[in-house]
Amino acid sequence: MNKTYVFMKRNLKEMARDPLIYVFCAGFPIFMVLMFQIILKFTGESTPIFEVKSLIPGVMMFSYSILMLMASLLISKDKTIAFLKRLYTSPMKSHNYLVGYFVPFLIIGIIQSLICIILGYIFGATSGTGFIPFYSSLLLIVEMLPIMAMNIFIGMILATLLNEKSAPAVTSIFISLCGVLGGAWMPLDKMGDFEKFAEALPFYPSVYLGRVITNATHTAPDGLGNLVYYSFSDRGLMFLLITFGYLILFGGLTILFFNKRLKNDC
Repeated sequence: MNKTYVFMKRNLKEMARDPLIYVFCAGFPIFMVLMFQIILKFTGESTPIFEVKSLIPGVMMFSYSILMLMASLLISKDKTIAFLKRLYTSPMKSHNYLVGYFVPFLIIGIIQSLICIILGYIFGATSGTGFIPFYSSLLLIVEMLPIMAMNIFIGMILATLLNEKSAPAVTSIFISLCGVLGGAWMPLDKMGDFEKFAEALPFYPSVYLGRVITNATHTAPDGLGNLVYYSFSDRGLMFLLITFGYLILFGGLTILFFNKRLKNDC
């Protein structure tokens, strides 16, 4: 436990020295929410997906993709300077490395979640629409944990398999997928078969479940012109299974590839 704690502390210090952490992990969610609130205002508040209850879960999901980038940068950098090879000669086990890298990014992800939720309360109050009760905000953070952890795992996998230059480049592809297929600011519920395709991936299901918690409305009304709220009874259980399925898959791959790299470098 002490070895893991020391390694976690070292990684947190490395992250704290990196200005990109503050720009992307803290500043980016603020910029995204502010930008879409401005767009909502200038469109006459006629874009439901930019309303705060719908927007916050989407921005939370997308902001976690930055954790993937940060994880790939840190670990691939450690490989470049041979830091990991020096650690491999220490008495640390593979789980010390995995937990030591994973937990600091999990902490950053929770901070990102808190920033997004605080923004939700601020813009909900200023717009007069309100946001969600406190207990719902806690539930939203818990609901987003699988997609948060999955993004960290993907970053760790890419950093393990690729070098410092190629890992961030490949990560940018996943970031683009999060934006397009997550429905953060695209009305996937009006895109028919494309929505069905997005449902098979972990990004959109996480946003959908988040919008159930925030009591958001779909972008299109029903046949009578009434608002349609996101409902757990529709596809909620299926989406839970999908998100946890991907979490288990990428968690297992992270352990597999990291252990394989450890054996090869020792």
